[in-house]
Amino acid sequence: MGKRGRKAGGEAASGIIAKAASASMREAKEVGPKVAGDATDAARKAIPGPAGKIPLKPPNSRHNLDSIRPKSPSKEVNTVVLPGTDVAKDLDDIAAGRATWDPDRQRYLVNGRTYAVEPSGTVFPEAGPGLEQLNRAEYGALKEYIAAGGDIEKARAAMARNPFLTEAAQERALEVFRHHKSYRG
Repeated sequence: MGKRGRKAGGEAASGIIAKAASASMREAKEVGPKVAGDATDAARKAIPGPAGKIPLKPPNSRHNLDSIRPKSPSKEVNTVVLPGTDVAKDLDDIAAGRATWDPDRQRYLVNGRTYAVEPSGTVFPEAGPGLEQLNRAEYGALKEYIAAGGDIEKARAAMARNPFLTEAAQERALEVFRHHKSYRG
């Protein structure tokens, strides 16, 4: 066999090696994300409570003081997040397994604050530093202060026509409203 025969045989061998290497790289690209995904799933499953099963979603905007609007829905108990409270960090800590899970109450405790998780994965604040709990009347009074754009007298005049918004509810709402971006006091 001459030079040509050996060279052709060598090219054939390197072609086979190149194809094998290419196939291995394709498999690695396909398997790599799956392995990474499996590792992420395994890490998440090690986290107790709902955060170990589903991705967490941030609280509804009705909980953020500066996002509350006059038409925001009122619940029996409404927890309001005051400005400067780092809820995003709390959610990151919960998702990373740095929160304490209370299986009896179905709540997470992180950075002194308590959170619950709805079946959809939406987290809602319950209590702790930087969180204020208001009842339905207090939350209604807070919405009146917000609707008045910071004009306390205008808000009080509007609330005077609603017997549900008692003086005590108005005072409690005003304590929280003092942290709102439109407060002018």
